[in-house]
Amino acid sequence: MTLTICIIAKDGVLFASDSRASSFLTSNDTVKKIFKLDDHNAVGIAGDGPLAMHFFDTISRQLNFRNGISVLAEQMRSLGKARFDEFFSHQAPKDRPSLSIILAGYMPDGKPEIYTLNSNDNFVPRKSPIGFECIGIPIIANYLLNRLYEPDITTQHAAELATFCIKETSSQDNRVGGPTQIASFSDTKQYAELSRDEVEKIEQKCDQFRLLQKGNFYPEDSAGGATNPQDATRS
Repeated sequence: MTLTICIIAKDGVLFASDSRASSFLTSNDTVKKIFKLDDHNAVGIAGDGPLAMHFFDTISRQLNFRNGISVLAEQMRSLGKARFDEFFSHQAPKDRPSLSIILAGYMPDGKPEIYTLNSNDNFVPRKSPIGFECIGIPIIANYLLNRLYEPDITTQHAAELATFCIKETSSQDNRVGGPTQIASFSDTKQYAELSRDEVEKIEQKCDQFRLLQKGNFYPEDSAGGATNPQDATRS
């Protein structure tokens, strides 16, 4: 399964996802779920990964990036519906493979926006009013983001927050897992993916966040250990 997150920060747009694809018999932790469209527009996916990769390969040359993200969302709706009608003409819409998309980019005035699109309702774009979106297995991440997200977050801290959400989800649902994937861009900074070393540092920091949270419920250690949550992270 999947957890893919997009966050609007004050200095750009942040994408993060897990890398697990699971089935009844096997799982694979190397699946790519975040894709560059151009230097200032990107997508994250949940659903059939190989189908998504071919889908974007077939429509990317027809996308016009000059008129802003809202126009791009409408183009993707039209092309997505047409392509799925072609791919799966032998199936009723309810029986077709499901593909969910987070699309993010900038308007001509430099304002960032996020849209979600889903193949089950013909890729009708839904604009996010809250500054973030999650697809796949979003319950824990939506709860945490609703509690912790603020519009003045930086992309660096958004990367930590998104990774924290993914790690917390994976601790409760084994359909989410594998190395975290992170990418960011802005209206002036080109799309770039973090290296594995950079991601590992963020993941290690998130492990400390989890220790700190747990320490709040156990402030005293009768064996002479940490007496406050800050001490619990120093061992």
